[in-house]
Amino acid sequence: MADQSPSRYAFPQYSNPASRRFWPIATLILLALNFIVFGLEIRTGGYNDVQVLLNLGASYGPYMRRGEYWRLIMPIFLHGGWSHILGNSFVLFVLGPILERVYGYGRYTTIYVASGVGGALLSSTVSRNISVGASGAVMGIAGAILVAGYVHRELIPRRWARALGVRILPFILVVLVSGLKTTGVDNWGHLGGLATGALLAIVIRPPQPDLTLGEFSEPPSQSMVILPLAVVFVAMVATARHYRTIQAMDRLLAEGERFESTRQYDRELQSFQQALKLDPREEEPHEELGNYYLSQKQYDRAIGEFQEAVRLTEGDDHSQLGLAFAYQLKGDPQKAQQIFEDVLGKYPQTAEGRELLAENEVMLADMYAQHKFYANAIKTYQQALRIAPDLAVAHNNLAWLYAACDDQNFRDPKAALAHAERAVELSQWKEGEFIDTLAEAYYVNGDFQQAVEIQKKALALLPDNPELQEHMARYRKAAEI
Repeated sequence: MADQSPSRYAFPQYSNPASRRFWPIATLILLALNFIVFGLEIRTGGYNDVQVLLNLGASYGPYMRRGEYWRLIMPIFLHGGWSHILGNSFVLFVLGPILERVYGYGRYTTIYVASGVGGALLSSTVSRNISVGASGAVMGIAGAILVAGYVHRELIPRRWARALGVRILPFILVVLVSGLKTTGVDNWGHLGGLATGALLAIVIRPPQPDLTLGEFSEPPSQSMVILPLAVVFVAMVATARHYRTIQAMDRLLAEGERFESTRQYDRELQSFQQALKLDPREEEPHEELGNYYLSQKQYDRAIGEFQEAVRLTEGDDHSQLGLAFAYQLKGDPQKAQQIFEDVLGKYPQTAEGRELLAENEVMLADMYAQHKFYANAIKTYQQALRIAPDLAVAHNNLAWLYAACDDQNFRDPKAALAHAERAVELSQWKEGEFIDTLAEAYYVNGDFQQAVEIQKKALALLPDNPELQEHMARYRKAAEI
């Protein structure tokens, strides 16, 4: 037998760790979930619609505190626009693989989801704003990268250690400072996510590496991934159930409003009561019942319903305005005035504050119009437009009152057309209901052919809306088409 060199068997042979291709599977799945949910937002009405975001689980303190705890998880996957999702996804794509490589996908996913929950919890506790976005979870990754580079340095392979620690600090500071300077950014969510990720990085250790090889001595246990997966799954199931309930509730509320317009008051009440049974924690059925009782002059019942709506929303402006209106109709102007002043007098003299005040004036004007106090309604719409001249909804609602008021003394076709044109212009022809108002304004001015052409544009945006279809039939008949 030929001699063999002893060096051939003197040392164990290892593959080069640097040659192994790493796939950040958890990061890629999280990115895919972001875009899947974003597609769902678009399909169900659009990411610009606050109500759509709320129905899909946006973070909102009053709703979370009444038991909708899945609102702590769902905001991680919801976004408010293309720039929002692309920005968050880019940062996740850059930072996620760094932490996932060190911790393994089980520990990494736990830190990511828990950080998102921490951000949503702080945001919904401190702020009354509606919040969505993965930025809290992403800031949790940044916080974990910062802390792990110091606390677990001995557990991190040397060739990865340079990516962790103080190098992430400029990114964190830029995000926090820009959040303070930019309107609409949820800095509380950023801080909550950052703190949660940093704390979890202290508690959760990376898997033990073999520092002689610069690689893990054994694959890290990934069983921890079960917890965040279960939490996300339960939250999504709860959101789906909530969404179905809200859809059914909205159908019943719309049905009740149609019964009101045809003076079928018993059926109107029945529809609102059925909507309330679907989920007594939702404020809208209470508000609709409050309006119903006002129309029936049952003021104490109306006050009770609005008080419950105020309790459920922790003082939402719309519910409080309804309560004040109920006190006014009951004959308690002092109590009504106190609530009106609390709601309408709390906004700062800034551009944003004036717009919020004007929006509340519009809500109050809508209540006046609904209960046929037309002079008060017109005066209040005009007051809203003095505060915010470019508020499209104020122009639209005033235009509809001038065009379709059932009291001829308050109709003003020319003013209706002017306000309707302004509303459509301000909304850039993107609001089907505003375009419908413009068609109605042309109709009452006797331009039936133009009403038909305008209504086609409204139906292109809202093709399944039965009310708009009824209007089109009326315009076509008048135009003899």
